[in-house]
Amino acid sequence: MKKMVLFFLFTGVLLTQAKAQFLGGFFNQQARKEKLMAEQVAGLKICLHAIKSGYNIAETGLNKAHELKNGTFGLHTAYFSSLEQVSPVVQANPKAKCIYDLHQQIISVFNNEITWQQKAQLLSPEEYSYLQRVYNNLLAESQKDLNELVQVLTPGKLQLTDSQRLERLDYLFDKMKDKQAFTGYFTAWCRKLAINRQESKQDTEQLKKLYGIN
Repeated sequence: MKKMVLFFLFTGVLLTQAKAQFLGGFFNQQARKEKLMAEQVAGLKICLHAIKSGYNIAETGLNKAHELKNGTFGLHTAYFSSLEQVSPVVQANPKAKCIYDLHQQIISVFNNEITWQQKAQLLSPEEYSYLQRVYNNLLAESQKDLNELVQVLTPGKLQLTDSQRLERLDYLFDKMKDKQAFTGYFTAWCRKLAINRQESKQDTEQLKKLYGIN
């Protein structure tokens, strides 16, 4: 009987210890799980905060970049708009009128020469056709210079500084002056050719009369 009592007491102690160990292990696992979950939640909060902070920084940066872009674009727009304007200094430059006057002189000189040659009929058909082609080509090139002059002097056509516009006027003036000089030289050569031919023809006729040649 005494042995049975001791057996049950010993067994009870073992069961109690086993139960205590089991419950202790269970609660320890639960505690570890809760701690792990708490750490994960804390990590997620930190991550979300970092993402939110990064988004705010990115949004602010984009807004700043947009503002800077708009500001820079505005400055560029104002600058290029100013280049499209033509100042009174450029408009009052006398070379602009001279370019136009030279263009008119080219037309006038060639027209006079062509009219005279038509009446004189001293050039061969090939020579007269060549005179016409030279005039047409020169007139076309002269018109191009005149069109560019209009663009230089018209607001909104070209984006140039005043200095660049004045340089362009000088360039166009020199080109037109060269064309006008060539016009004078070429028409004078055509006229001299015709006059020499006319004088030669007159000399021939006089010789024929002198020697009675029909």
